[in-house]
Amino acid sequence: MRPLLTAVAAALAPARPLRADDAAGTLDLASQLPGGEPVLVLVREEAATVTCYGRVPVDVPADRAADVALLAGALTADLFTTCVEAGSPAGTVAVRGSLALGPLAPVPDGRPVLHPDVLGALLLAVVEDVEATVERVLDAVEDVVAGTRGPAEAAYDVRTADLDALVLQVEALDAD
Repeated sequence: MRPLLTAVAAALAPARPLRADDAAGTLDLASQLPGGEPVLVLVREEAATVTCYGRVPVDVPADRAADVALLAGALTADLFTTCVEAGSPAGTVAVRGSLALGPLAPVPDGRPVLHPDVLGALLLAVVEDVEATVERVLDAVEDVVAGTRGPAEAAYDVRTADLDALVLQVEALDAD
């Protein structure tokens, strides 16, 4: 296996079951995604990056693809550490999160620069962010595909749901 792929697999293995594909430079990582699909972890050795993809479990028909693409753009505008991608491959929606390791990637002989526990914690934070974002946007994607809400309204509802949850937390603290 390649040095970074080996290090990433070793760092994530204690947290979750995984399956490595050395030829593709990927890991299928057990996930908390709706539908139970694995998180795809793409390791780019030459760029020293790790990119995690979580699929939103909604099939997008061709006649709804343009609206879902608008939704993905609107959702991504409000996200800081992930993005929503629509249509690659056709009919799918995915959430992507990345970690650029740069000089912190293992050196060519495989010696780690970061302690495996630190690398594992960083990677797991990206994976969990991807999973949480899939959960946050799932209803919006379903509604836009069904035609019950437009892209702008659905994106607004996702954005304000976060604010509503925060208000409830603050009110609960004030009540104590």
